[in-house]
Amino acid sequence: MTDHSNSHPIYYYKLVRDKIPSIIREKGHHPAVSSLSGQQWTQAASQKLLEEAYELFTAIANGDKESVLKESSDVLEITLTILKQQNYSFDDLLAELEKRREQRGGFEQGLFLESVDGQFLGARLKQSPGFVCTHLDTNSLLELFRGELERSDKAWIASAFYSPAITNILTSEFERFICKGGEARVILSTMNGFIKPEYLVHLRDYVPELKVKVFHPSEIPFDKHPQRDFHVKAYIFKHRTGKGSAIIGSSNLSQGGFSDNIEWNYYTPGEINLPFYENQTPWEKIVQEFDSLWENQCVHITDDFLDGYRERHRDVFQEREKPDTYGYEGQSSTQWSVLADSSAVYGTSKQSIIEPESIQPNVAQSEALEGLKKLRTRKARSGAVIAATGVGKTYLAAFDFIQSGKDKCLFIAHREDILRKARESFSHVLGPEGLEIFSGRSKDVSYGSKAVFAMIQTLGRQGNMKRFHPREFDYIVMDEFHHAMANTYRKVLDYFQPDFLLGLTATPERMDGRDVLWLCDYNIAYEMRLFQAIDKELLAPFQYFAVHDPTDYAQIAWKRTDYDQEELTMALANDTRTALIANNLKKFLPYQGKIKALAFCSSVDHAHYTANRLTQEHGFEATALVGDSSQEQREKVIARLEKENDPLKVICCVDIFNEGVDIPSLSHVLLLRPTQSFTVFLQQIGRGLRKVQTKDVNKHLVVIDFVGNYRSAHVAPLALAGYTSIEEYIRDSARTRGSKSGMSNPPLGCSVSPDLEVQRIWDSKLREIVPMPRGEQLRDLYDEVVQDLGLISPGLCEFYADPQRADPHAFIKHFGSWIKTKKYFDDLSNTENSLLSTQGESFLEYLEKDLNPVKSYKMVVLKTLLSLKGTSWKIDDIASGFLNYYLQHPEHIYDYDELDKQDNPQKLSLQTVKRHITRMPLYYLSNNNNDWFILDKEKNKFILKVDLVDYWNNQNYKMLVLDRVKYALARYFYRKTK
Repeated sequence: MTDHSNSHPIYYYKLVRDKIPSIIREKGHHPAVSSLSGQQWTQAASQKLLEEAYELFTAIANGDKESVLKESSDVLEITLTILKQQNYSFDDLLAELEKRREQRGGFEQGLFLESVDGQFLGARLKQSPGFVCTHLDTNSLLELFRGELERSDKAWIASAFYSPAITNILTSEFERFICKGGEARVILSTMNGFIKPEYLVHLRDYVPELKVKVFHPSEIPFDKHPQRDFHVKAYIFKHRTGKGSAIIGSSNLSQGGFSDNIEWNYYTPGEINLPFYENQTPWEKIVQEFDSLWENQCVHITDDFLDGYRERHRDVFQEREKPDTYGYEGQSSTQWSVLADSSAVYGTSKQSIIEPESIQPNVAQSEALEGLKKLRTRKARSGAVIAATGVGKTYLAAFDFIQSGKDKCLFIAHREDILRKARESFSHVLGPEGLEIFSGRSKDVSYGSKAVFAMIQTLGRQGNMKRFHPREFDYIVMDEFHHAMANTYRKVLDYFQPDFLLGLTATPERMDGRDVLWLCDYNIAYEMRLFQAIDKELLAPFQYFAVHDPTDYAQIAWKRTDYDQEELTMALANDTRTALIANNLKKFLPYQGKIKALAFCSSVDHAHYTANRLTQEHGFEATALVGDSSQEQREKVIARLEKENDPLKVICCVDIFNEGVDIPSLSHVLLLRPTQSFTVFLQQIGRGLRKVQTKDVNKHLVVIDFVGNYRSAHVAPLALAGYTSIEEYIRDSARTRGSKSGMSNPPLGCSVSPDLEVQRIWDSKLREIVPMPRGEQLRDLYDEVVQDLGLISPGLCEFYADPQRADPHAFIKHFGSWIKTKKYFDDLSNTENSLLSTQGESFLEYLEKDLNPVKSYKMVVLKTLLSLKGTSWKIDDIASGFLNYYLQHPEHIYDYDELDKQDNPQKLSLQTVKRHITRMPLYYLSNNNNDWFILDKEKNKFILKVDLVDYWNNQNYKMLVLDRVKYALARYFYRKTK
C-alpha cells in the first residue's frame, strides 16, 4: 500500500458519481466517503446541480465543444437523479418539455427580453456576478447603481461614510425611483466624524426622497460616540421581478467611493437568491440584518441628534472644519505647480517657494513640447498650441523657450495682469533674474534680460517698437488677444524677425483664437481640448445638472443668431426663476466649504437683478460684474469670493469671464441664459475646472444649467457627448446611425444628470436635426460659427480654423460657392452683393472649386500675383515671389520637389524656378480657353484676361481673392499633413 503520509489532503464536500470512490482508490489514494439521504442528500444534490451548471457555463464561455457535450451530460445526469428522487420518470420530463415548448416556445430565435414598459438601458443592466473596480472604469459603479435603481422597487444602502457629491449626482435617480413607487432606506455612521453635521442636514432637508438613519444605539447619548463602529459598505436591491441583488465591497456612499478612489466591490444578481441557509437566501439574510439594525440600533436625523453630534464633531475634528487650500508649498508633487498656471491665479506670489530646477512639464506640456520640436524639425518658424484654460500654456511657453535653445524671449499680451502672472510662471522655470515688464508704467528694459513681457498697446506704438532691434528677440510668444487688436499684432510681428513664433489659444473657434492661428500660418503643433484635459486629470471633473426652465422661449423674438436681448431679459429676470436658481444652489452642495458660484447672465440688467434678488430674498450674497467693471474691482470681488469667511457666494456676470480669467476654487457654474454655441458652453464650464488640491477631498465643479425650449437646446447634450458642432453630429449619425449621440461617455470622473423634462426636450431636439434639410443644417452651423466669431459676413479664412468642426468646403459643395452660401443666409457684404452674376463672381467661384490642387504651386503663384502691381507680370518677378514664399515658409519646402532636394535652398537659381513655374502652374492656369490668364513665353509675360482687369484693380475685390487663396493654401496643407 502506498505511503501517503507526505500527501496534502484535498477537501471536496460534494456529491459525486457512484464510481468515483473506486477510481480514487485505484490511483492509490484514500477517499473519505459517506452516504447521504433525506434532506442532506437533497441539499447536496442541489449544490451538485449548481456545480455542473457552472462547469457547463465555463465550457460554453470557452468555446470548448467537447466539454460542452460532456458537461451537458453531467447536468442531465444529476437532473434525472433528482427527478427520480421526486418520483418522476424520464418520460415525465419529456412530456413536460413538450408541453412547455408548445406553450412558450423554445430558445432558437435568440430573443432577449430587456424590459416590459421600460426604456432600453443597455449596458447599465448587468446579468452576471462581477468584480467592480473603480480605477479600471471610474463610471462603472455609478452606472451599475443607476441601473439597479431603475429595475428595482426597494433599496437598502449601508455606508460608513457619506459625502454630498454623490447625492448631487444621484438626486435625480432617487427622485425618479421614489416617483415610481420605490422605497429607499439609508444607514450612515458618525465613525471618525467623517460626515460633517451640515451634510446630514442637507441629506435630510434637500433629499427628502430618502429615508435616512444614523447608526447610534439608543442607550448612547448623542454627544458620545457608539462603542462599536459601523463600517459597512453595501447596496441591496429588490428588482421588480422579485429577485434581489447586492453590491458589497469597499465603496462608501461618496464621490471617492464611487469614482475617485481605488475601490473593490462584488456585484451579485444571481446566486444571492439561492436558498443556501435552511431555505433562506443570502439576500434575505442581508435584508433581515439591515432591518434589524434599522429598527433597533439606528436613529433619525433629528435636531437633538445633530446638536449632540456637532459637539463631538467640533471637539475631535475642529481642524477639519477649516478649509485648507494648499498653495505651491502644500504640494508633494512639483508637477502640480505646473498645472496651476499662475497666469490666472489671483493672490500672493509664491515664486520664492519653487526652485526653477524642480519644475517638470506635465503630460500635456510634454506632448506639446514634442509637437513644437517636430515643427521646428520641419523648418517651421511659427506654431500654435491649442489647450484648455488650466492646462498650463504659459509654463509650456517657458519650457519651449528653453527647449528651442533661443537666447531672448518676447512675451506679448493685451492685459498687464496677464503679463505679470506670465512673468511669475517663467520665473518658476527660468529663475527670477532677467525677466522684465514693458508696459505703459514700465519701459526700462536692461540689455541683458532673458525675457521681456510686453503690453501690445505699448509695444505697438512706433517709437516704442523702434527701441528694439528687429532681431533682438529670437523667440516670441503671443497670447490670445481680442480681434480688434489683430492689426496691431500684425504690425509688431512684421517688424520683429524671430526664429520662432509661438501662439497660445484656448478657443480657436472664436475670432480671438483664429487670429492666433492666422498669425502662426495655421501651423498647429498640439491640441488639448477641455474633455481631453479632464480625462488626463489635468483639470477637475464636473457634475452637470440640467434643471428644467419653464420660461416659454417661443414667445421671445429671434434675431438671426440670438434672442432679442430686451425681451430675453424681461423673460428671465423674474422672482419665480430666481427662486428656482436659489433652490438648486441649496440642493447641489460644493465639493467643500462655502458655495463659490459664477452665474452667466443674459444681460447687464439680468445680472444686477439676479444678484439683488439672490441677496435680498434667498440668503445668497451676490454681486454683479459686467463689462464696465474695472480690473481692480474684478480682482477685489474674486478675492472676496475665494475667502471662506467672506459672505459673498455668487458673482453674476455677463461675458467678461468667457476669456482669459478663471477662479481656481470655484465650486459652481450657473448657466442662466440659453447657450447657443458649443464653444461658449464649454468655455463657461471651463471657468471652474482649474485644479486646486484640498485637504480632504478632490475638487469637482457643480454645473447647473437651466434648460428650456430654446432654439439651441441641442448644444448641451451634444457638447457633453463630445461633439463640437451639429455638422460633426450629422456626419456621425450618417455613419453610425447616431450611436454616439445623447449622454454617452462623459469625461473621466464627470457625471451628467438631466431632469426628466429636460431629457424630453433634448430627445426632441436631437430627433429634429438629422431629418432637417441640408441647407437648414448648414444654416444652424453657419449661425453658430458667426456667433462665436462675433462677426458679420465672415470671409473664408475667418470661418476656417477648426476643419473638423466647420470647413467652408461643405457650404461651397452644397450651395455652389461662398458668395451663394452667404446669399442664402442673407449675409452678403456690399462688395459681395455687387458681384452677383458677374465675371468677378465667376473667378471667385473658380478659385473655390476648380483649382484641384495636387501641389501648392498654383495657390503660391496666385498669392504672388496679388503682391505684385498691375495685371501683366514678368515671369521672372513671379518666379522670385514663388521662391520667396517657400523660403519664408520652410515648413512647406517639402511640397516643392526641386527645392526640397537642395542642400541649401537659398541657392536654387531663379532660372530653375522660372522653368518650373512656366512648365507647371502658369501653364495649368492658362492652357484652357475658359481660364483667366494668358501665358506669353515669348514676351516673358503672364497676363490677366481683360474681362477681369477692372475687378482685379479694385482693392476690396483683391481682398476677396486673397481670402480664397489663403484658405486654399491652409486647407491644402492641413489635409496634406493629416
